[in-house]
Amino acid sequence: MTLARALPARARLAVNALGLLLAIAVVGLAMNDLDLLGTSRLDSFFNDWVYNGAEVAAAALVLARALLVRQERTPWLMLALGIGCFAAGDIYYTLAIEPLSNPPTPSLSDAGYLAFYVGAYAMIVLLVRAHVRGFHAGMWLDGAIGGLAVAAVGAALVLEPVIHATHGTFAAVATNLAYPLCDLLLVAFVIGVFALTGWRPGRTWLLIGAGFATLAVADSIFLFRVAENSYQAGTVLDALWPAGLVMLGYAAWSRPRDRHEVRFEGLATIVLPCVFAASALFLLIRANYAHLEPIPEALAAGVLLVACARFVLSFNDVRKLSDIRERQARTDDLTGLANRRHFYARLNDAVEGCRLRGASFALLMIDLDHFKELNDTLGHYAGDLLLQKIGPRVQTALRDGGIARLGGDEFGLILRDADGAEAAAERIDQALREPFEIEDLTVSVQASIGIAVFPRDADTTNKLLQRADVAMYQAKEDRTHYGFYSAGTDRNSRERLELISELKDAIERDELVVHYQPQIDLESDRVCGVEALVRWQHPERGLIGPDQFIPIAEQTGVMREVTAAVLEQALAQHRAWLDDGHELTMAVNVSATNLVDAAFLRDLQRELERWRTPANMLSLEITETLLIAEGPRVRSVLDALNASHVNLSLDDFGTGYSPLAYLRELPVSEIKIDRSFTEAMMTDADTATIVASIIALARRLGIEVVAEGIETLAQLELLRSVDCPRAQGYYFSRPLPAEGLGRWLALKALPGAAHRNGTGLPGTSQHNGAGHRTGAAQPTLA
Repeated sequence: MTLARALPARARLAVNALGLLLAIAVVGLAMNDLDLLGTSRLDSFFNDWVYNGAEVAAAALVLARALLVRQERTPWLMLALGIGCFAAGDIYYTLAIEPLSNPPTPSLSDAGYLAFYVGAYAMIVLLVRAHVRGFHAGMWLDGAIGGLAVAAVGAALVLEPVIHATHGTFAAVATNLAYPLCDLLLVAFVIGVFALTGWRPGRTWLLIGAGFATLAVADSIFLFRVAENSYQAGTVLDALWPAGLVMLGYAAWSRPRDRHEVRFEGLATIVLPCVFAASALFLLIRANYAHLEPIPEALAAGVLLVACARFVLSFNDVRKLSDIRERQARTDDLTGLANRRHFYARLNDAVEGCRLRGASFALLMIDLDHFKELNDTLGHYAGDLLLQKIGPRVQTALRDGGIARLGGDEFGLILRDADGAEAAAERIDQALREPFEIEDLTVSVQASIGIAVFPRDADTTNKLLQRADVAMYQAKEDRTHYGFYSAGTDRNSRERLELISELKDAIERDELVVHYQPQIDLESDRVCGVEALVRWQHPERGLIGPDQFIPIAEQTGVMREVTAAVLEQALAQHRAWLDDGHELTMAVNVSATNLVDAAFLRDLQRELERWRTPANMLSLEITETLLIAEGPRVRSVLDALNASHVNLSLDDFGTGYSPLAYLRELPVSEIKIDRSFTEAMMTDADTATIVASIIALARRLGIEVVAEGIETLAQLELLRSVDCPRAQGYYFSRPLPAEGLGRWLALKALPGAAHRNGTGLPGTSQHNGAGHRTGAAQPTLA
């Protein structure tokens, strides 16, 4: 009795003791009825006291379950009342009916016996509601097949002989027939419950079924013997009633199964209804050769009718399942749009149809911009909600074509009107710019749309897909939101697609290399730091600048690996320079993807400890545009970096129109004036004033300033005149490999110092920087 384990010690002991006492009483009663005790002097004790006491104790055991355990209290209370009525009927029979030489039929004891069935039926209904949910119509029909079949077989075996053997008044006959009918219905209901549980009833229902079946067998044997005047009290038959009630008591204390959705599957769901239907068919066939009463014959016919209905339902289910599987094969699970397979089939049909008719159509490939960052920030659940809203939003902007989800954040669209492709792309772009409501958040997204036209751009499905993809990537790179395929850009875009497939392997093969550009302290004319700038040493294409592969790293989710490779090389080289006596700061660029990466801080700390790098000698550069777009998301990371004494540098300052309050609110220790200002200040007095004001403001706030893009001596001298503390640019040195910068540092001379001191630096350019920019990549990581 597993439920008793959760009771207090005394209650648990009392319940277990009562259950054990009941088992002993039933075994003792059976042994006495089988004359295994060796004496008849105990017959009265067992047949009267033990018999009635066991039934009362069974009622008490079920009542205790209802009172002590809150779960499913009402159904067991109903059963306890039913067993109590049964026990009261037996006690009345023992005290008032048994002593009579001609006992009346029916009597008051029969009322108690029949009241038991009311409580039992109520218990079944209430337990079914508690144990089973999600009924399939087939389960109801299976239950009806099983119940009717059991009733038909039972009626053929029990009712027919009882009807023939029963004599007396109408009340006596009706009472005698009520017992087998109620028993059959009770067992039929339990069989029906087995079907509702998918033929996995659990221990509780198995004990209930065994208890009711035992009572039904006892009643049937009793009625046979009474009809034949062969019944004698004190036989083993008398032990069956208490045994059945005790089983019900044990069922009450069995731990019920959790409420669950029924899994309508398995061999039993097919075999058992077929067995029941076969038994009913056997009865009807037998009726042609032997007499069968109308009741079992009608029940057997009902089984076959219900079985026919079950067959029709099964056929309908199979048809629906086929439709569902076909729809699932063509539909994206998340969005409900057409999936890649269905879209490709439609695209093939469009290509073949237009080729036959000599017509054209447009293929649009739609890819959401920065969707991965949204997923990383808001979580995949919010990302899924957004993807579900894309299809309906696009459909509102179109009257032609159906959108399909091809995977991830990529969608496809076929437009029959190729001439209207540009206008459709414009409408889609405008529709997607409208904010999306994602639960309590308002999210704005943008998309890049590539357009390829059949047959102008390609005359096969695969080529058309590839060229729409090329157009989409070109639109993303040019930030034009949408664009048509152009043969002139195809070569570059193909190279880009090849780089996408090669980048991850390049990281694993250590093809990413770091070059270093020095930063100069203009007050002392000494090198005070270097900036680490990544390059890709491609085995076939040579040295590739970061502007060609960093956006790819952002889009393909390998930015963590790129930054990790840069940090490892930069900090290792920094340690080597420190060991050689070069006290330089090291600046490394990081992106928004790094700052929202939960592992970034941990990985950074591990690298600092590995290379014994003082945290205050590392500066992480973030762009001003990143800070404006992602400020609230990365604020906690910036604070954590500041707390660990890592310097934060605001790169490209002045290009993002950030509020000056950022300089006061955020833990920024350095700003880098963008090269566009250092170029324009030579010809524009207002720009020169802005640069001077930025430098003065930063000094007052205690923030270091580095001017980028210094390419001429005139720029350098103008910056000196406004007290710019630091500078960086091709005028001093272009980004160099570690070995080259090491040789440069060993010369210990600067071009600016040469101008003032009359000494020169071999190999250092002192002309304007136009030539430097030609053929050299922009010195930035992101």
